[in-house]
Amino acid sequence: MKNYLFLNKDYFDITIYQYGYEHCEPYHTFGPGMRNHYLIHCILSGTGTYRTSYRNQSLSYTLHAGQAFLIEPNRLVHYYADSKEPWEYMWIEFDGMKAQEYLHQAGLTTANPIYNASSENGYQKLFDQLRYIVDTPNLLPVEIVGRTYLFFAALIESSKNAKQLPKNNLLDFYIQSTVDYIENYYMNEITIEDMATHVNLNRSYFSKMFKNATKKSPQEFLIQYRMNKACELLRDTKMPIIQIAHLVGYHNQFHFSRAFKNIMSISPLEWRKRNQI
Repeated sequence: MKNYLFLNKDYFDITIYQYGYEHCEPYHTFGPGMRNHYLIHCILSGTGTYRTSYRNQSLSYTLHAGQAFLIEPNRLVHYYADSKEPWEYMWIEFDGMKAQEYLHQAGLTTANPIYNASSENGYQKLFDQLRYIVDTPNLLPVEIVGRTYLFFAALIESSKNAKQLPKNNLLDFYIQSTVDYIENYYMNEITIEDMATHVNLNRSYFSKMFKNATKKSPQEFLIQYRMNKACELLRDTKMPIIQIAHLVGYHNQFHFSRAFKNIMSISPLEWRKRNQI
């Protein structure tokens, strides 16, 4: 088994959390349980069963080499290896602004979570991209992200159910402009009104548009961005926590610690103890 965490959260279109490989024992199982983010498992050999649900109907799939299955965030799933030919698979866990769009382009949805390749060459290209990431643990973060984009390109290109979604260039412009604004001013006391004004939109319309596109409100996105920056400073420096709070836009250390714990589930001090280089 190989399992690697990806701690760099500077990338917003696709945010990677972990990736790995396992040759499972017979009946090796997960669940019934939920995951916090999207996962794709690519099956290299053997067989297994994946169970989920859609509109209160149970779905069960017996899967084999050359297929892949999607797990969506906060959806109850259960999957386990075959007793005689347990599966061997690679996986990647991810989220981000473009995650749902790329999955839908590949035809992977709640109703259809199974990837089937349109050709043998297609799934081989898909698996090769993920295998390169898993088998090369010392890659720079930017190369891991680049390879992940190639993985999604291969997923969309080779999927039997692939479809093209209409591209809204104006929407992309608004979202990217907002993200750029947050990157430049997150350390200040910026508001949703400030973000909306930056892109010349009504606050109510802006908030609805942003959440539809990113699945997070502008405020949630800003807080997540600040906490990611705080994690970098906690990991890479010895700055006092009160100074880090100021650098990411919080002038009250208590408010910062509470916001940090809401996102990371542990206090800034505990996170530093576990992760500091």
